[in-house]
Amino acid sequence: MPIFSRIALPLALATMVVSCSGSKSFSKKAAKLDEAGLYAEAAEMYLQSAQRSNKNVDAKIGLKKTGQMLLNDKLSTFFKNMAMGSNKGEAVAAYLEAKRYQDQVGRLGVVLEIPDHYRTDFERVKGEHLVDLYDQGQALLAKQDFRAAELLFSQIAKLEPNYKDASSLQAVAYLEPLYRAGKADLEAGHYRKAYDELGRVVEKDPGYKDSGVLRQEALTKGQYSIAVLPFTTSTKRTDVTSRVQAHAMTSLVETKDPFLKIVDRENIERILEEQRLGLSGVVDEQTAVRVGNLIGAQAVLMGTVMDYREEPGTLRRSTKDAYESYRVQQVNKETGEKYFVTKYKPTRYTEYYQENKVVMSFSYRLVSLETGEVLASKVVEREAGDHMYYATYDGNGEQLLPARNGQVDLADRARRDLRGLLSAPREMKSIATLSSELVRSASSVMAVDIQSDLSSRLP
Repeated sequence: MPIFSRIALPLALATMVVSCSGSKSFSKKAAKLDEAGLYAEAAEMYLQSAQRSNKNVDAKIGLKKTGQMLLNDKLSTFFKNMAMGSNKGEAVAAYLEAKRYQDQVGRLGVVLEIPDHYRTDFERVKGEHLVDLYDQGQALLAKQDFRAAELLFSQIAKLEPNYKDASSLQAVAYLEPLYRAGKADLEAGHYRKAYDELGRVVEKDPGYKDSGVLRQEALTKGQYSIAVLPFTTSTKRTDVTSRVQAHAMTSLVETKDPFLKIVDRENIERILEEQRLGLSGVVDEQTAVRVGNLIGAQAVLMGTVMDYREEPGTLRRSTKDAYESYRVQQVNKETGEKYFVTKYKPTRYTEYYQENKVVMSFSYRLVSLETGEVLASKVVEREAGDHMYYATYDGNGEQLLPARNGQVDLADRARRDLRGLLSAPREMKSIATLSSELVRSASSVMAVDIQSDLSSRLP
């Protein structure tokens, strides 16, 4: 027999024994409760017993008897509420509770009876209740109490999904306040809020009134155009500045903020060329404002790379003392029995360590061309690094043990650490890879900060 089967079979049998045992225990408790006349409590116990073991015949017999008595009580509650006339909602709820209980017990193979006249009475009361709910919902809509109306129409949907035009009226009750709020916020110049509210309307019903047109209007009016100008540098690495600028544009786009519009890089370069402005010409704010206006942007993003350093590490090597274990066979002089003794011989292994690191810092300013205000300003300092730390041994690494104070270190942790070094990766990220990751992450930080600042400042 496969090992899995040898394990799974006893577990399954044990589970079955526990389930059966639990089922019998509940069944015995239920019988005592039934004898005491507590049939409702007994029915609950029988139910739990049958749920634990569907093969418990005593539980099913007991549930058949006590469950029917409990069901009759629930039906009696329905009848009383129905007879009172004014409690149609409670009557409907009582019958549905009885029906849920019948279905729950039925799934266990125990059939409980609901007389036909109860079903007839329920359909009549439900119909009357639906009429009342529908009329109340329409009255609330007329009063523009949309929240209360939606609640009533949702109750209708639960009772009878296709009742008249209740589903359409429920949609109106949900959509209309959102539509009105979005339209009001649009008129007030709260474009982001209007866009979100109208977006919820369009998501539910794309054709609801002119919600789609108004949502697009909110986006058009609220969209903020940013031109990312070439970054400058106080270092010799001009290639880094162009990468930072490129990633800055990409990161701003990747925020997926529909209200942020990034001016195409080709348009910026074309304007710079037409105005005969090189990298050095777009340093001061006056020139930046001039270029931004020519591009048609509402704000310009300027930046300066203040520091950029690549620090490739040198591979460091060190030789460490250790011990290699081996086994020696010996003979017991008294009994003649052979046995093995573990011994240790001194040896040496080699450890290697190397680290690569890239450091960068840059400052940026987002300047409004409408007001001249600095909308966002910050210094971003980031570094990225990676290292490799491993060991090599010419002998049997499985038998290698570390040394401590000239003795064999038999501690489990010391042994695991050495094994880890022997199997550790012997490569790391290159300077080029780290540089790319650093520029990308630093640009992302800047983009998130800018997006956050603008979303709180602008409507």
